[in-house]
Amino acid sequence: MAAMELALAKELRWKLAHSSGPISTLYFGGGTPSLFPLNGLKRLVDLCFESDNRPLEITLEANPEDITPERLEAWLRMGINRLSIGVQTFDDNRLRWMNRAHTGQQAISAIQAAHKAGFEHLSADLIYGLPERSEPFELDLQKALSLPIDHLSAYILTIEDRTVLGRNVKKGADSVAPESLVEAEYQQLCHYSQAQRFDHYEVSNFARPGGHAQHNQHYWTGTPFLGIGPGAHGFDGKNRAANVSNNPAYIASVSKANSVQEMKVEWDILTIDDRYNENLMTGLRTAKGIDLRELSAVYGRNPKLEEPAFWDRCISDNTLEKLGGDCYRISEGRWLIADRVASAFFTVD
Repeated sequence: MAAMELALAKELRWKLAHSSGPISTLYFGGGTPSLFPLNGLKRLVDLCFESDNRPLEITLEANPEDITPERLEAWLRMGINRLSIGVQTFDDNRLRWMNRAHTGQQAISAIQAAHKAGFEHLSADLIYGLPERSEPFELDLQKALSLPIDHLSAYILTIEDRTVLGRNVKKGADSVAPESLVEAEYQQLCHYSQAQRFDHYEVSNFARPGGHAQHNQHYWTGTPFLGIGPGAHGFDGKNRAANVSNNPAYIASVSKANSVQEMKVEWDILTIDDRYNENLMTGLRTAKGIDLRELSAVYGRNPKLEEPAFWDRCISDNTLEKLGGDCYRISEGRWLIADRVASAFFTVD
């Protein structure tokens, strides 16, 4: 058994022993879980559940080039029933630019093969706001929505300073897409997904009926979750914890420890204001929005009363729209600035 699997299993056993209830969803993400040895992956799944007691949703993130008939069959046998496939784009020119190992056709073939193998829940990831496309983003949408997926995640290209792309942009060797193009592609995203009966239920996520990601929805509603592995984040309902992200350092941290308390973990102790701000941020990123009465009852704060002038402005310009009762959401057309709007209502010490 490899050192990484031993460390993962050890941490998992510790955290399961201290968990307060049954696991409702399981999500294998980060790095390349689709390359994890199949026998090892099955052992980790089996550690979480009794053989007959699998949750309704077990998700695995997979790269298109990693999807083979043998892996698909093995994943299904161990109980994985949802794949999140990192397509990014079908434009081969931009895939090479992003140093992706697959082609657009490989992504199409991978989704079709997963559907044929028996996966009922398939999600595709796309990126919009890519500069210098060979093909328009509209074509990406048409191809993705014609495939047998019931979920779509779409993200704006982000430029990180410490990456090769970030350094190239800073030197002028690479360009970024103008804001007008990003906004136009976002509008196309909303239009095409709606035409194909996808529910735009969170800023970056769209689902056909029955295809909503349960794991994601638990995260946005502040449900506690366990994070296992290098760089994994967990939440106990009040505070957040993050494991060391370096693989060798993570393995060393677990192997030297005799309990989860002895692991190298960075804790983020959340104040009541921190939790209020997080609830605003995650709530306003979703179609369900926020409930003012609930915020007042739980946190003793109400954004409508805390920032009345900005609240009224958001109502008058249709940035915020009223749902039933005291519930409000950010209008779909303004979701590109959702984080900016939410942060304007934050409580700051």
